[in-house]
Amino acid sequence: MQEHVLERYPDADLRVYVVWLPVLALDERFAVADVMVDARASHFWDNDQLVSDDLARAFGSEGQLVWDAFFAFGPDAVWVKRPPKPLATGAPVVEELETLEAALRPYLG
Repeated sequence: MQEHVLERYPDADLRVYVVWLPVLALDERFAVADVMVDARASHFWDNDQLVSDDLARAFGSEGQLVWDAFFAFGPDAVWVKRPPKPLATGAPVVEELETLEAALRPYLG
């Protein structure tokens, strides 16, 4: 995401919400400091995997862990009681970057 979208489209009006959750033994807050350094990215740490649970429940995978995935939402999307319908989703992120970029293309300027 950092190199494939944010660096290639520095003037695009995007907001990126990165939700980190401890999945692997080495996953720690300080280890992600150099990942996704763009000013348009906000980072959140979800120790209790609440976001993962909401996404799994909303998109038909209740009880499964949602991680290393993206959910792209349009500019009018509002998350109230459940996530809105995404423009695109994909996992693992590194293998689905073209899908993400295609979904965002109308907003990249």
